[in-house]
Amino acid sequence: MRHPLTPGPPRVQIQTQAGCNGRCIFCPNEQVLKSDLEHGRMPLEMFHKIVDDLAKTPPRRIGMYMQNEPLLDKRLPELTKYVTDRIPDTKTQVITNGTYLTEEKGEALLDAGLKQLKCSLQSLDPETNREIMGYDSRKGIENCITFQKLIKKKKSKIDFRVSMVVTNKNVDEIPKTRKFWAKHGVRLVTSALENRGGNISEAEKLNVGEMRSMGNCIRPSRDMMILFNGDVPLCCVDWHRTEILGNVYTQSVQEVWHGEAVGKVRVALAEEDTSRMPEICRDCSESACPNAHRRGLRGIFSRLAAAF
Repeated sequence: MRHPLTPGPPRVQIQTQAGCNGRCIFCPNEQVLKSDLEHGRMPLEMFHKIVDDLAKTPPRRIGMYMQNEPLLDKRLPELTKYVTDRIPDTKTQVITNGTYLTEEKGEALLDAGLKQLKCSLQSLDPETNREIMGYDSRKGIENCITFQKLIKKKKSKIDFRVSMVVTNKNVDEIPKTRKFWAKHGVRLVTSALENRGGNISEAEKLNVGEMRSMGNCIRPSRDMMILFNGDVPLCCVDWHRTEILGNVYTQSVQEVWHGEAVGKVRVALAEEDTSRMPEICRDCSESACPNAHRRGLRGIFSRLAAAF
């Protein structure tokens, strides 16, 4: 089945600066940092060009993050403000691990008009979080609670959430964690473990239940990922940049979105023809345990079916 294609990407992630202080076991970040792949910071001129392109076909959502810890970029409030001013109806989003979410940075993001912030914290227990993310959770929890208080103080309408990727290391904590964050007025959301295009060799061991193929994946028809140098990898799990679809500094966003390279992948996915899919698509799988995490309509339908 072909997914409907819009004039421009409905959802965009922009890597304003490469790098992350986390070492999550469900993320290939450490592999990439040890590789010979180039890392750097997006020039302001390039960011403005990308956003100006996007303003011609406004996306539903623009995330100022991509395979990184976005708060490492001190320009983030300034960049958020530029998007807010140029495309005011677009949801601006940041996903962070919370370690750099100081009160000062939080206030600057709120003042810049950020519409959604998710903080990835995998366990309330410091040592369990260290095992999963590479550091204990105490600073992240403290920063999130402070940020929530700041939201109330400023009467902000930002959508603030804490998120967990469900693994066998934290699945039993979810009910307690949900109650904890609810007590502080924060919504907890959970998501499925993925093997990130085959880049997480331990995914099967970490998963609750079984893994399943991503199948007729919608991501190439919905999402555009932009690296700090303007390159557009196939999707968010293409950490090793195996399929580069174009460059939005030398091309327009819309030219890359409707380019031949991504078009071929969309057709192969729609027809579920693995012989024409990139290797990263053939190897990609996710958790098939809908009762352990929120996975949109697919999870809802699975739970309804199980009830009858």
